[in-house]
Amino acid sequence: MHILMTGGSGFLGTALIQRLLQDQHSITVTSRHPERFPLSHPLLTATTLKKLDSIGYADIVINLAGTGIADQRWTEQRKADLLHSRLQTTQALINWFQQLAIKPQQFLSGSAIGWYGSHGDQLIDEASTAEAGFSHELCQQWEQCALQAQALGISTTLLRTGVVLDHAGGMLKQLKPIYQWGGGGRLGSGQQWLSWISRNDWVNAVLFLMQHPLQGAVNLTTPNPVTQQQFAKAFASSLNRPAIFPMPEPMVKLIFGEMSHLFLDSQKIVPNRLIQAGFHFEQPTLANALSQN
Repeated sequence: MHILMTGGSGFLGTALIQRLLQDQHSITVTSRHPERFPLSHPLLTATTLKKLDSIGYADIVINLAGTGIADQRWTEQRKADLLHSRLQTTQALINWFQQLAIKPQQFLSGSAIGWYGSHGDQLIDEASTAEAGFSHELCQQWEQCALQAQALGISTTLLRTGVVLDHAGGMLKQLKPIYQWGGGGRLGSGQQWLSWISRNDWVNAVLFLMQHPLQGAVNLTTPNPVTQQQFAKAFASSLNRPAIFPMPEPMVKLIFGEMSHLFLDSQKIVPNRLIQAGFHFEQPTLANALSQN
């Protein structure tokens, strides 16, 4: 199949491209600087969003582009940039779909479990309602933009992704030096729920959804969320280090500002639709993920 992907140079996109190439799919990646994109495979090409018209057809489109949610404090300008980066790319794809004589079979578009907001100890699945907040508003607008593809007859899946774990990048890579120096510990009360997925299982889930399309929102998390305190202890243990330096909630808010919601909100989320569709997790528990990454 021919696959068009945005966000192919990121933490998730690079891992997904590697697996797709192993399966002999041809891939076109959009990039602001395609000349800088590492093209080390004959089935991989790069272009820009402005040159989408030169791509005659794609069987599947995977949309992962967006400015990093946790890269900077959430100033008003930063929040505007986070929203614009997602909507601009997604709307460009929708406009391209409208012009195509032959539409893609599937559109898999990024989102996040931030859509749900904070729910304490309540168990959350795809049928649950949302709590207000910037994370919800960001995901809601991104999803609504992507869902325009349904009116064009394109099967559309919203990838509500949890915290993705892999020692090669993302949260684990950022936290590892702190924990290795013995500075790890719970954030806030530590009782808030963390819904996560290994990067390997995230890639497997996307490949599964390409073969077993599901319309609408799908939670990409494991069935086994943990509290933040459980995560801190498990991660420290995997590095043979203690987790004895908690960061109180006021300090988290002082350091991170509004972005502290990413660390203090409680989201006990389960992937009901993936499980019901027959998906099998290779790393369903935190111990599995921390030892195998």
